[in-house]
Amino acid sequence: MHNLVTENVIESMNISLVIQFASLTLSLLVALILLINIKRNTYFNVYILVIFFTNFIHNGFTFSYDLGWQNEFRDVPKPFNLLFLLNLVLLYQYFRSMLHLDKRPLRYVLVSIAIPILLLLVNLMVFNIETDVQSATAILRLINFPVIAMFIFYHVYLASKVIYSFFWGKPTSELWFANERWIRFWLLQLLIFCAVLGLSVCLMFLYEVYSQKDFVHQNIHHVRSLMALVFMIQLFLQPEILYGPKDISPMVPMAEAKQSKSMKPDFKWRTSPKEINNKQDIQLTLKFNAQIKDIVKKLESKTAMNLIVKNPDMNSTAFAEKLNIPRTYLQYFFKYHSDISFVHYRSKIRVHYAIEKMQDDFLSKNTMDALARESGFSSYNPFYAAFKMEMGSGPSEVMAQLKQGTN
Repeated sequence: MHNLVTENVIESMNISLVIQFASLTLSLLVALILLINIKRNTYFNVYILVIFFTNFIHNGFTFSYDLGWQNEFRDVPKPFNLLFLLNLVLLYQYFRSMLHLDKRPLRYVLVSIAIPILLLLVNLMVFNIETDVQSATAILRLINFPVIAMFIFYHVYLASKVIYSFFWGKPTSELWFANERWIRFWLLQLLIFCAVLGLSVCLMFLYEVYSQKDFVHQNIHHVRSLMALVFMIQLFLQPEILYGPKDISPMVPMAEAKQSKSMKPDFKWRTSPKEINNKQDIQLTLKFNAQIKDIVKKLESKTAMNLIVKNPDMNSTAFAEKLNIPRTYLQYFFKYHSDISFVHYRSKIRVHYAIEKMQDDFLSKNTMDALARESGFSSYNPFYAAFKMEMGSGPSEVMAQLKQGTN
């Protein structure tokens, strides 16, 4: 009987090790892929890259402990574990960037990041000042639990609010990207994963406050590794998720594109603005409405197109100045009268300019990298990512269709 129990325990440990090893390996591979391709979509990739990297550290400690490579820490040392609360901040920012929502003010991000760091410093100070380890542990349990619980629930609430308002708070027709189902499924999975882990952490700290005993969490790591493994497998099956939403605009048949030489981008501006809650923006509305027609003309003018294409470093501030549009008006326009950001608007213009150059046989004497730079991109990687989002295919596929259209 004893041997049977021992065999079951060993078998369970072996299965757990396989899951952890697979999760660890895939996490590392995905992180490396993101790092190598970070120029394709910097704004999206940075947040998820850091999340994968921190999970890799978590799994590394657990895996090395289970293999007997080190016996001190089953997990990351507990005080430093508090820093993984930063993943909640990163996840929330990842949701907003993935859905092209406005960036939160820098002060909000800094305050959110500062809370786990301050909590870590408090834990280290108490352990250094208090000579009695039991007293120090009891004090920290009373400090950590309410702060951690409020921090977790607040950020899970914010992330849930973003997901709900974006996917269910408006008509489906207003969802502007083609892979909406995959993006929604992916973000919901991340949200549920985050909520489950957040709840388990809160219950763990609550148990320690109530019982004044250390929580022995033998199975939590295995469950987390299994969930992470499911995510990694999904990413390998659907890698385009990592590069964000794909524009819903159907690809223009290249035979038609050849007939209409000008491949001007199709901008669908909002005639009526989105809901405005900001008091300053409400006050700006009347003045802005008097200028909206003029702003639209300027945004769709040849001058605007040339500025975007000829200046790789063109940002919204310089663009507004060159077109003689007040900067606040341009920000207001893209915030309330556009379903795409200024960055997306800029990429759209450059992609369509590149297609015109393809039609002009630019690639007969030049490389794709030269075309990317000619169109205003800094290198081939962001050029390819922009093409994929705008046209649904990479530049080589578009070029192949152009050639078919001429035959």
